[in-house]
Amino acid sequence: MTRRLFATYVTGTTNEYRLDVVTDSEPDNPQAVTYFTADTLDAACRQAQRLLDAVEGTADRYGELYAHDGDGTAVYCDTIHRPK
Repeated sequence: MTRRLFATYVTGTTNEYRLDVVTDSEPDNPQAVTYFTADTLDAACRQAQRLLDAVEGTADRYGELYAHDGDGTAVYCDTIHRPK
């Protein structure tokens, strides 16, 4: 499980998610970072797919989905891939 800082001003929130949109081979330099809320992880994955479709970039891109653990840490959830 990857842990990174979750830049948010809301403490104690556990239904907040972050999508790092990656368009090249280096996942540590995302093209875009989007924060959103969702009731469940499944709902967050569906929303991440819609957000990934909306970001301009190469046809072959993916997003790293993280959840806020409530203490300011981002916990890796899933990789959302949108193939060409």
